[in-house]
Amino acid sequence: MIGRRSLVAAAIAAALALGGCTTPAVEGGAGEEALHDRLLALETGSWGYVRDRDQAAMRAFVADDVLLIFGDGSRYDKEQYVASLADQTLSDLRIWNSRVIPITPDVATLTYRVRYTSAVKQAKPEIVRAEVTSTYVRRGGQWMSVIYQETPFK
Repeated sequence: MIGRRSLVAAAIAAALALGGCTTPAVEGGAGEEALHDRLLALETGSWGYVRDRDQAAMRAFVADDVLLIFGDGSRYDKEQYVASLADQTLSDLRIWNSRVIPITPDVATLTYRVRYTSAVKQAKPEIVRAEVTSTYVRRGGQWMSVIYQETPFK
């Protein structure tokens, strides 16, 4: 069992350690709203790249070290995902309940719910409903997608 003195010492050590951490990208208000709107616009645009099978635009949107994880457990790196666009169809896209979580001035996560109809090659189209977590980093002044993950829901 942890004694009160040990617990207080641990709390003080944690507070001192966190004191040197980078401040969040924005702390509420208009800055956070602008960040949300910017990342949501980028994310919505990326869905358009999938719909249009625009490999060049998708290649520019995702970072070289991106990892994409889908609700079926499939994982893609940048080149795998960009190549897969040629075989995908996407329709009936709806995004709602979006929220931004600023992490540092150059890192933020966008969460939202999405519903879309998708098929790969000539497979029967499936309706997907997922909670999405999409993390962005700002490199060279440009926001880029580095992690995308879907968690299905009913």
